Amino acid sequence: MGGAPGAAAGGDALKFWKSDRWGRSAGHVLTTVNDLPDRGITVVSLTENFDPGTKEGRFMFAVLAAAAECELELRAERQAEGIATAKRREATGAMLPGKKKTGRPRAIGPAELATLRRLVDDGVSVTEAARTLKIGRSTAYEALAQR
Repeated sequence: MGGAPGAAAGGDALKFWKSDRWGRSAGHVLTTVNDLPDRGITVVSLTENFDPGTKEGRFMFAVLAAAAECELELRAERQAEGIATAKRREATGAMLPGKKKTGRPRAIGPAELATLRRLVDDGVSVTEAARTLKIGRSTAYEALAQR
């Protein structure tokens, strides 16, 4: 968690919405939460029905902190698997022909680019050609420069 625990002083009550928002490292979260009562700071959950000041509450907090850390690791693992799968598809040509492989889709396709080039070659300004094709002027300039 950011600066709230560090800014709290003795006699303060540190209220939080959900325990999984404290952080993603169970060890750091538990160290922080266990340190607060020693400094005279009360910890209160607004949505969860447990008191981190009791042994049962500390147990629940430890379980939820471990679950949040596990969730983070699983999400990173799934993301890495997805990226690896996309790279394999790209390398084997399993993606659709003529489609950009990964990343953000292109704002202008091959047909629009050909029309843009034809308009500009015919003497129409890039700004006017972009208006005609209903694309941004900077998109038109970028497309002409890259291809």
